[in-house]
Amino acid sequence: MLKKTLLGILCLAILIGTFMGVPLIPKANAAIDSDDFLKASGKVIRNHSGTGDIVNLRGTNLGGWLLREDWMSPAGAVDEYTLRRKLISRFGEADTQELLNAYHDTWIQASDLDNIKNLGMNVVRVPMYWEDFMNTDGTMKPDSITFRKLDWLVSEAGSRGIYVILDLHGTPGADCPWQSCGRENYNQLWKNATFQDWTVQIWQRLAAHYKGNPTVAAYDLLNEPLVTMGEGENSSQIQQKMQFYNRLYQAVRAVDPDHILIIAAFFDWYAAYPPSTYGWTNVVYETHHYNFTNYDDWNLTNSEIERWLTDLANYQAKWNIPLYAGEFSFGQNDLYEKWLSRLNALNASWTNWSYKVKGGGNWGYYINNNNPSPNLDTDSKSTIIEKWKKFSTDNFTPNTTLQNIVKKYTTAPPVPETVYSIKAVANGKYVSADNYGNNPLIANRDAVKEWEEFKIINNPDGTVSLLSMANHKYVKADLNQQGKLIASADIVQQWEKFKLEPLGDNTYALRALANNMYVCADLNQSSPELIANRSSVGGAWESFTITVAP
Repeated sequence: MLKKTLLGILCLAILIGTFMGVPLIPKANAAIDSDDFLKASGKVIRNHSGTGDIVNLRGTNLGGWLLREDWMSPAGAVDEYTLRRKLISRFGEADTQELLNAYHDTWIQASDLDNIKNLGMNVVRVPMYWEDFMNTDGTMKPDSITFRKLDWLVSEAGSRGIYVILDLHGTPGADCPWQSCGRENYNQLWKNATFQDWTVQIWQRLAAHYKGNPTVAAYDLLNEPLVTMGEGENSSQIQQKMQFYNRLYQAVRAVDPDHILIIAAFFDWYAAYPPSTYGWTNVVYETHHYNFTNYDDWNLTNSEIERWLTDLANYQAKWNIPLYAGEFSFGQNDLYEKWLSRLNALNASWTNWSYKVKGGGNWGYYINNNNPSPNLDTDSKSTIIEKWKKFSTDNFTPNTTLQNIVKKYTTAPPVPETVYSIKAVANGKYVSADNYGNNPLIANRDAVKEWEEFKIINNPDGTVSLLSMANHKYVKADLNQQGKLIASADIVQQWEKFKLEPLGDNTYALRALANNMYVCADLNQSSPELIANRSSVGGAWESFTITVAP
């Protein structure tokens, strides 16, 4: 039996990772096989059907591909539904399908999956549109149309070690009133029983087709479901939505009992029910995060991020569920870092919106394609195809700054689930991130509760960082406060790194990289706050025991 103390292995990063049950370096992008089948397990996702390592899905959305939005892709200033009506009225069904195939073959190619792999990502969310499955009379289209690109994607992604989330982005009748759901200002799924039946049938078909496929990480049942034309939902509307979710859940589970199902908390957590309501298992809850009030307002976005992160942590704990931030975009790079770092600290999965966009900003990893969209009313079939061919990714500009930021967080190992307590040898008291982490760390507690719990994060350079469970922030030696330790950092940089040095008798010293000083619990203070201000270890004041929290 391993003792509760960290023993000497905490000083060896590889052994630390092994002790915590988490690999120090994430699995390389080898081809996905049956051992990699994913399952929700408590607050995390694990491979080996839920019995293996923690797997945090970190990647991007393939937006604008199977469902076009004009702001991000060359849709000809219309939504997906209208685009198809225009093409069919001019060219007929067969030639329209040829046009759609030409676009699909251009927007996402094998080289794009290589780009995604090189960004360190291990998942893509693919927004799907219902008319790739069904004709408008409700009859199913053949597999040669329906699965032409989906099967290609699953095969190519899986060979690169990339999971695929299947996202029904546009349902029959549309489940939200925006262009992103396929038909703008419509939103008739919730009023039309036929549309609801068709949506169930589409998911039954998908579940039967991909049952047992380990590359498919999850089924994202509904994208941004909203039972209104844009305003918030009342309790009866939320109940209607969740009852339809339960119908989809039961229909899919009857065909495929094994894949993760994704449930949207949209607009926010108040608009969803916990899985215990219907006895759901193997589910992940998804949130979307945008500051549409003022995208460029740093202060507003920062305050929203703090609120979102607090809610994510609270519902993860209260509902015992894995988290998935399915869409987000921020114009400020420092807030992008804060968001990704804190999501990783929660072992939340995430996919930004989106891989590529024709415009600029931080909406994509490839941006600024100024080629003209086709005129769907006047351009010939060949002209439409030629214009669409200008939207392969090699005609976009790499958003290098964002790519380099994100790479730091795609490759970070999962945070261990084990939490630890730290006791000062100086007075035998536990260290607390007092006042929900707002005050400096202090050694004054007789028992361990949430404020006295920390996760130990192994950094690639052999240092460790402390993640406080009081507020899910990193502990730093704050040189603006004379080196006092406080859990206030959103990301790990120099001030958040420590060397853990064994002193014998299962005690350790913490040396802060911020100033190369040792952390001390100074009993000469009226309250023994922890401060990195000692040039050497002189005795009990610089000594700490670290044990698994009771």
